[in-house]
Amino acid sequence: MSTALHGLSNPTQPPADEPENTLPGLNATVERRGNAAIVHVHGEVDAYTLPTWRKLLREVVTATAAPGPIVIDTGGLGFMACRSMLALAEEAEACRLRDVRLCVVGSPLVVTRIVALLDLDALQPIYASVEDALAGSVPSGGSLGGRVAG
Repeated sequence: MSTALHGLSNPTQPPADEPENTLPGLNATVERRGNAAIVHVHGEVDAYTLPTWRKLLREVVTATAAPGPIVIDTGGLGFMACRSMLALAEEAEACRLRDVRLCVVGSPLVVTRIVALLDLDALQPIYASVEDALAGSVPSGGSLGGRVAG
């Protein structure tokens, strides 16, 4: 089952040349597979969309029972501010306290670099694919001090 959350950050209509289901800002689709919640995010997480990002994370974390996992797939993001990673780390800690596994899927060159620079151990390891995250793969190597699984 998938649930689409589109353009929560911008209530205006898209330009005529854009498809109706895409709005500027942050868009997300939440897919359920058993106890797992897979969040596919697209667009940008910046200062403007940060409140929407926090709301999305809180809703998914609250709605997911142990053991989860919650998989945050950042592959569709064009930009991810450091504050968005800090918000994600806060939710990862909340998940840990509830015995829910939160996994991040992302580019080793982008997401892993931010995680390493901010020293966000709660987000380690970063997985290469949704399937690896769901399987809970053992990290296979590192990049810039962070761990990358996959």
